[in-house]
This record gives sequence, C-alpha cells and structure tokens, in this order.
Amino acid sequence: MDGSEAVMARIAELVPGGGRALDIAPCAVSGNNRVFRVTAADGASYIAKSYYHHPSDTRDRLHAEWSFLSYAAGLGIACVPRPLSRAAESHLALYEFVAGEKVPPGAVTAADVAAAADFLGALNPADRAARAAALPVASEGCFSIADHLASVDGRIARLGRLAEESAVHAAAIRFADVLAADWTRRRAEMLARAAAAGHDAAVPIATADRGLSPSDFGFHNALRRADGTLAFIDFEYAGWDDPAKTLGDFFSQPAVPVDRAHRGRFLDALLGIVSDARALEFRAALLEPAFALKWCCIMLNEFLPEAAARRRFADPASDTAARQAAQLAKAERAFELIQRLW
Repeated sequence: MDGSEAVMARIAELVPGGGRALDIAPCAVSGNNRVFRVTAADGASYIAKSYYHHPSDTRDRLHAEWSFLSYAAGLGIACVPRPLSRAAESHLALYEFVAGEKVPPGAVTAADVAAAADFLGALNPADRAARAAALPVASEGCFSIADHLASVDGRIARLGRLAEESAVHAAAIRFADVLAADWTRRRAEMLARAAAAGHDAAVPIATADRGLSPSDFGFHNALRRADGTLAFIDFEYAGWDDPAKTLGDFFSQPAVPVDRAHRGRFLDALLGIVSDARALEFRAALLEPAFALKWCCIMLNEFLPEAAARRRFADPASDTAARQAAQLAKAERAFELIQRLW
C-alpha cells in the first residue's frame, strides 16, 4: 500500500459507522493541506483533511483547527463545519461537509461583512478566557505593538535571504529591497507615534483585550450556501490574538478584497469584545500600514522554500514558476495601494 492508499484507507476509518466510505475524491485547493470529499455508503458527505506537517514547521494545524471548531460547536455557532472524528497520529480529520460556492472577488456585500463581524462576536463571549483557556495562540499571534512590528521584521528578514535562482527571483529580490526600505521608515514612525500617545510598545495587552481569532479570516475562506448565508472554513491558524490584527488581516488579504468602507462596522464588533476599546482603536489605526505591508510579504511566500514545500504537499501538480510570477505582481500592486493610502 503506497502513501496515498494508506491515507485513503485511514480516512475511510474515520467515517461514522466504521469505514463505509463509497468514494474519496481530492478537492481542488490552493492551500497547505490535502482536502478530500468523502461520500459514505449511506450517501452522506464529509470533508477530510490531511494536514501538512514537517519537523521545521512546529504548528499543529490539526489541533488548532479541531480545537477551534470544537470550541465553536460548544457555543452553538452554526456558520462553521462541525468536527466529527480525527486521527492525530496520521494528521487526519473528518468534518461536516458544507455545500456552497466560493465567494468571488467583487461579490462581498455589507450583509456579508456584518455576518463575519457577528461570527467574531459569537466567538468572543465575556467568559471566553475560561471557556477557551486550552486553545492555542493564533499563528503569529501578537499581544503588544512590539510583537506586531517583530512579525513584519521577521518576514522582511526572510525575504532578504532569497537566492537569485531565476529572473523572477531577481525581480522579487529587488522588490523585497524596496519593501525593506519602506518598512524601516514606517516602523520608526509607528514607534514614535506610540510613544507620543503614551503607549509602551513592549507592554502586552491585558487578557480581557485578547480575542479568539479565526486567523487568515476573510471571504477567501468562506462558502455561500444556497440560501445566501455564509459558512466560514479553514481554521488551521486560529487561536488567541490581538483583535487589531484580526481587523488588519481581514482588510489586507488580497484574494477576496473587502471595501474599506466596511471597516467601521467590523471594528465596532471588535470594540465590543474588549475592555479597553480606546487602546484597541489606537492600535488598529497605528498598525494598519504594518498589516498591509505584512501581506505584501505573505504574497511573496511562494519564493520561500518552506512555503513552496507546503504548496507541493497540497497540490503536487502546481506550477511553481507561474505562481511566483503571479504573486509578485499581486504584491507590487498591493504595495502601490499602500503608498496611496498611507
């Protein structure tokens, strides 16, 4: 039995009723994991995920998603899939199948943004610190202004170590140098503004000002059901985080952009879950360019060996060179927008 057959057999064992899977078909994905639609002998459908894992990548993606969805289920939140069964030793999990269509760019409505904001509110009841004490910190979770700046520092540094393997790599290196120079200036300005406003960049926010974040949250990770409502998916990065980052990432992710006209509605939902709303509002405004620049770096992940390995795991047939060229073009356009906005 080869690796693929072993994965299929293990997935079948996760199906309720003990391995009565009629069909296991790979889904077309562009993320880090392998996803399968599973049809059971009784006609029921499920989604199975085979999670990327590697010694150099210490995040337990299965645990993060499973624990987050279990927490959401305990709160009665119905706009996410239910977790059904898992095999942690095989990095596999089975979830409720959610029928729906991806949300295309340009199709996001005010009602959709309200639904996303309501989801965040539901995830963050007043007693969340006790309810979700066992949940992990979100991927790149940040709890101080200094944490946020260090997150971008790290991404800029990794791009600064790119090797000139091709013409598109050379172009990416030149662009990374531009990003680094811009970030150096903005970073100093942010620290100066924080100090002038009386905020110590190194002091972490209080527990009551932290929130549960889906992380990588946006309409690129949503499905529109037949009745028009949304279901949110993909929570391998979820966990505790600064709500300012949840806001910044939501409006910076490039796959399905969200009009900044909706920012106030989304921010209001986050202000309602923290104890120090004024401090959150300050961090959200101060760090907005940092989040946008961070996403320019994320768009260039295709040039990093570890990110390329995750893509190959999820889709062995993907065209790496084409993806790199496309992502570089997206990052350059995003950087131009940053210069216009801030």
